[in-house]
Amino acid sequence: MNPRRKSTRFAVLGLLLLATVGSLVGVSAAAPPITIAQLAGPWQVAVTGNTGCGVSSLLYNGKLDSIGHSTGTLTGSSAGCGSSTTTETFNILTLNGNGSGTAGLTCGAGCGWVFNIQVSRNKQVINMVDVHDGGSNVLAGTAVKQTVTP
Repeated sequence: MNPRRKSTRFAVLGLLLLATVGSLVGVSAAAPPITIAQLAGPWQVAVTGNTGCGVSSLLYNGKLDSIGHSTGTLTGSSAGCGSSTTTETFNILTLNGNGSGTAGLTCGAGCGWVFNIQVSRNKQVINMVDVHDGGSNVLAGTAVKQTVTP
């Protein structure tokens, strides 16, 4: 066998082996799970849609603790109930490692919503949609982690 041909064959085989190993490394590098504790800090939540008061827009500001609970200010405006500002809670109820889960937002005594959520991979944004009510409440929104300035 020609020595040049043999070295070419080994070079091609080496490149194929390197490409295969490189692709396996990429497949096995899974992202670390997202946890509730990683979401701790100040958040602003904006939701809009239809509530028991009609078409509504709501803005919540609060600080999640390491177990996903917060108390803050909910300011809202609706077609049927007018404007209001109350102290409410926003809590992460469940969270899977991929960032999907549920969250709850209260709106007074006996009032509240449960949202399906998806946390972004960088843990700075949460998409929210209320699909638990069966039709009378149709809300969707976004929560954004606030920047803490020194």
